[in-house]
Amino acid sequence: MKDEGGSRTLSSFRLHPFFDPVLFCAIMLADMVSSKNLIQFIAAAALLLLLASCTQAAAPAPGAETTTPAAGPATQTPPLVAFPTAAPSTPTPQAPVTGTLTAPRASLSIPLVQLVSPVSDTQVSISQTTYVVAYAADDSGIARIELYDDNALARAEPAPPSAPLVFSAIIPWTPANLGNHTLRVVAYDVSGKASAPAETTVSVVPDTRRPAVVILYPLGTPQVELGSVLPIQAAAIDEVAVTQLDLLIDNQLVTYAAAPKAAGQSPFPIVFAWQALTPGTHTLVVRAHDNQDATTDSSPVKVQVVDTHTPVLSVAFDRTSAPANEPITVTVSALDVSGIQRIELWAGKEIASVTTSANPARQTSMTVQTTWQNATAGDYQLFARAYNANGNFKESPPQTITILNPGQLLPTAAPTAAPTRTRAPRPTATPLLQPPAPPIAQMLAPNDQFNASAPLRVTFGGKGNAELDHLELWGYTQDQPMPQLVCTVDARATTEKNALCDWTPATAGVVYLFAQAIDSYHQVSRSATISGYIGVPAVPLVTATPMPVSFAGRWTAPAFTATLRQSGSALRGDFKMTVNGSDLVGRITSGTVRSDGIAFHVEFAPAVTLTATFTSTPTVTPGAKTPTAATPTLAATPTATVSAAPAMDFDCSVDTAITALSCNWKDARGRSGSVVFQRESNTP
Repeated sequence: MKDEGGSRTLSSFRLHPFFDPVLFCAIMLADMVSSKNLIQFIAAAALLLLLASCTQAAAPAPGAETTTPAAGPATQTPPLVAFPTAAPSTPTPQAPVTGTLTAPRASLSIPLVQLVSPVSDTQVSISQTTYVVAYAADDSGIARIELYDDNALARAEPAPPSAPLVFSAIIPWTPANLGNHTLRVVAYDVSGKASAPAETTVSVVPDTRRPAVVILYPLGTPQVELGSVLPIQAAAIDEVAVTQLDLLIDNQLVTYAAAPKAAGQSPFPIVFAWQALTPGTHTLVVRAHDNQDATTDSSPVKVQVVDTHTPVLSVAFDRTSAPANEPITVTVSALDVSGIQRIELWAGKEIASVTTSANPARQTSMTVQTTWQNATAGDYQLFARAYNANGNFKESPPQTITILNPGQLLPTAAPTAAPTRTRAPRPTATPLLQPPAPPIAQMLAPNDQFNASAPLRVTFGGKGNAELDHLELWGYTQDQPMPQLVCTVDARATTEKNALCDWTPATAGVVYLFAQAIDSYHQVSRSATISGYIGVPAVPLVTATPMPVSFAGRWTAPAFTATLRQSGSALRGDFKMTVNGSDLVGRITSGTVRSDGIAFHVEFAPAVTLTATFTSTPTVTPGAKTPTAATPTLAATPTATVSAAPAMDFDCSVDTAITALSCNWKDARGRSGSVVFQRESNTP
């Protein structure tokens, strides 16, 4: 420091406790030598004393102990060192300076990143979505993690705006090419510094694994009533995608459902609705197709369909009495979901007439009109009996029929004379206040003859000439003898009320509904009854698949003739192939109808060839020069050789008019070819 006259005031320097004393003396000496004012001579003269003072400061005195300042918040005043100056002054100790460090410290490190999954040498299928799991950390915060596929950026996963110090990312990756792929992840901090990459190697292989499918409902071996609708719940998964689910009943394709997305989806849940129309034990199987057309069948589920129904029967007689030998017309009507087998008319213990259906399984209703007559006068008990296709029957109540003798009139009951007696006059009742007219009940929605699925939303109402008390909704099904109360709605303090109720009947089928309105006088009014059909809930996730077009009929091509029979999307039929002038007859054992054509498999019946061995022995006549011609004889029992043409598979596309099939075929021996079938007829 300098004084007011420009001279150096060395006494103002204080020795900081962290400075080396020798270094401090050297600095002071250099400062004095470089001075050019008038006191230079005095400073030079005092140089020897300064060097001695520096030497004494640098070397501790003999016997002196060296002490270490104690750590703590207390501040020690550093010792003062005095130097000779032209104007000596009393040194003043400086106050210690304290402060708080507030500036942020810059990060000198790079982020760290770890690739957790997949592990090295993992195999994934092509088009299979794999999730790459990575962890990153940095003391200044992570900004993002990038995924590279063979040095090409596949996806960047940004971190939250708060830039966490530790960030984990799950990055989806779908390979499009076969072979080995090197996956690398790189993390970036908030200042843009990148981490060293973490990498792994995965192998992408063709999709050869089949899908998995399971039937979730029904379970065990349930029993269902004939004619009821059974919901079949199933689900399928695949490492890539499931494209279609088929429902097979007793190895016959009944229906199928395609995935909502064209490329398929996984998992793929489905609910099939199957109506049980045939009694007995049935096997349910759901078949899953993946995007490579690989298929898997679920474990089979057995379902027992039982029939406890009896037909609904009604009988009408045109008259209940007639003269002898005059016919009486009887009309009998029967209804059953499994079909009507026959209707019988009984007179006492004898069958008067029988009418049998030509196709019981398809004739669910049947009406018969027949006549009955008898030559002997008397009373007879007539009733009808109807059998359904499964042998269950129901009888009508007996009706008494009277047969009269010729000229006999139908007896009429004599009128009964009412007895007369003198009665005491009754007291006249005091007239009471007459209540108003009863209320009116209405069914507002749905309309009559509706068709809906459960739960059914019903709107009904009531109007009264007096205050209403409440409204009621009643419903029942065909097999319920008594209606059941669905819901009750309070309607007090009003003369007009509309209500809304949801109803889920116990079983699907035909149902009946009516409403009742009750006023404060307890007068009840009932609406007209409406009827309709309630089906099973709609199948989720998928839409109904239209039934395929018909390929049934006779199709011919050079050397081939196919007779196709179609049931839904399943194909069966007969097949004939001409080889070297011989006809080989086969059967179409399996086949299916697709949206763009058909495919079917042919098995040929074996051909039997008889093989026999004959021997010839010449006959020698005594005296003859040459033997007599040999007569062939059977040397052994003929043997039969069974041979069969190899099975063949046909894959055909169809034209828009469905008149020609362009087919590629391949047999069991590996031979293949193509052929075009032309449609000859639409009937097998």
